[in-house]
Amino acid sequence: MKFIIKNTITIILSVIILNVIFGYINFNFDLTSDKRYTISEESKKILKNLEDKIYIKIYLDGNLPSEFEFFKNSMQTLLKNIRSVNSDLFEFDFNNPNINDEEKKITLFNQLIDLGLSPTDIQINKDDSKITQRIFPGAIIYYKDKTLAVNLLKNTANKSPSSSINHSIENLEYEIISSIIKITKKENDKIAFLTGNGQLSAEHVYDISHSVMNDNYNLSNYYDVERFNIKEYIIDSLNNKNNIAFQISRLLKYKVVIIAKPTLAFNDLDKYIIDQYIMNGGKVLWLVDGVKANMDSLKTQGGSFIAMKNNLNIDDQLFKYGVRINANLIQDLRSAQIPIVTGYSNNIPQQNFFTWPYYPILYSQKKHSLSKNIDGVKCEFVSSIDLIKNNIKKTILLESSENSRLILSPSNISLEILRNPPPKSSFSQGRKTIGVLLEGKFESVYKNRILPKDNSILNFKESSIENKMIVISDGDIISNYVSKTGNVYPLGYDKYRKITEAYAGNKYFLINLVQYLSDNQQLNLIKSKNLSLRMLDKKKIKKNRLTIEIINIILPVVLLSLFSIFFKLYEKKKYA
Repeated sequence: MKFIIKNTITIILSVIILNVIFGYINFNFDLTSDKRYTISEESKKILKNLEDKIYIKIYLDGNLPSEFEFFKNSMQTLLKNIRSVNSDLFEFDFNNPNINDEEKKITLFNQLIDLGLSPTDIQINKDDSKITQRIFPGAIIYYKDKTLAVNLLKNTANKSPSSSINHSIENLEYEIISSIIKITKKENDKIAFLTGNGQLSAEHVYDISHSVMNDNYNLSNYYDVERFNIKEYIIDSLNNKNNIAFQISRLLKYKVVIIAKPTLAFNDLDKYIIDQYIMNGGKVLWLVDGVKANMDSLKTQGGSFIAMKNNLNIDDQLFKYGVRINANLIQDLRSAQIPIVTGYSNNIPQQNFFTWPYYPILYSQKKHSLSKNIDGVKCEFVSSIDLIKNNIKKTILLESSENSRLILSPSNISLEILRNPPPKSSFSQGRKTIGVLLEGKFESVYKNRILPKDNSILNFKESSIENKMIVISDGDIISNYVSKTGNVYPLGYDKYRKITEAYAGNKYFLINLVQYLSDNQQLNLIKSKNLSLRMLDKKKIKKNRLTIEIINIILPVVLLSLFSIFFKLYEKKKYA
């Protein structure tokens, strides 16, 4: 008996000592298939290079539903792993904003909203009833004399709450690390929307630039976003002419230039400046329509119009770089829907939704980090892109579905296609390229050509250093909806169904592109992590509640009792 007691005490003491030791030592093996508990190497590099202490205050604690409890636990695990990388300069704590003092709670809520955190209302069970409680699933990051609010819950209108939480968990590392980069960065890189050739207005690119929803996911969160008119020059005081060299140097202040849906032709000087910007290492995101077509023309021209080639005078330039945007339109069976009046009831128009083949919804089949795991990207009147053989590496980022076909311009665009749709068998031309990444040493379109006057002062370059650009054959992909009264809606808003983030993929995809072009590849690699959310099935729990309770409560007791009986019988037999 003394031997048994001695062994039991030894085992208990050993367990306690081991628990204390491993409580202070980060000794983890991540055996999950999706490596959810492993910090990426890119994140580790950023954390190890911190100059001062980062302190994060998370406002997600207290009585939470199971989904949010899982969200909180995932966040807690991530932050512990981050702290293990640089424990000297990283600290965090969780706080419950729902304090008992009602007056202080309201004051705290207002302070958090003023700082930039977005509240979420949830229902919790209390005393056999459900009550609504406000939570703030976000964090405030403190660094030196700076503070930054980070909203960590990504609600998507067309996703279930479980899917939204899964999406949020997938992005936790990215959100935290990108916020640390932002708050610790001494100076932001600059990017610019090019103007002067009828590009989209500031209102039509407002959401991707600054965000209508006041969240962190916009270009201004990472860069200083400006607009650059390529036709406005500084006049050279010596000869009273446009200073072309200075115009190029001004443009080179920007890490990335976005050319969003130009509608007016570029002249040779415009092209030359853009070309030399590229030859000197500047990055360009081209969002260019191959054909002039828009839905407003259907309304103003009696339900049909002729779509013509979009003559921008840049075909030779893009061809030299390695692509050709064709003068055609892609029709795709996998497309967005638009409402059409199909009749009247008591003089009230009755609408039904029909698939509009000119609005393809794109899902990339490629594994590139730029388009991997991106939700559906919506395009409007998009053309195909041909890849030209040269020394430039080309990576297809966006394609139409297998069930697509091409309509050459000029072509008649009419609502009649909805009343008399073409046979589905005619949509058999396979995938068509819509977005492509070009990487390599580009050759100037002006090589062996006549240069603009006064070229002696321009320091002309025939070829670039290693560089990259992205070409997408749709300008509307970046355009947010602006109502007739001037109200700006989020990019991806479905104005027909009034769904806020019906096509959230547009914004995520485009920001990925800008980050890649600006050499912010660490963030793209962090973002590519893909987790599987293993949430409990509430219907199965309710249906099999008794079985689950027996397995989890009674079965362990029975097994322990059987083990105890077996052990006593064994002892009795051994020492009999």
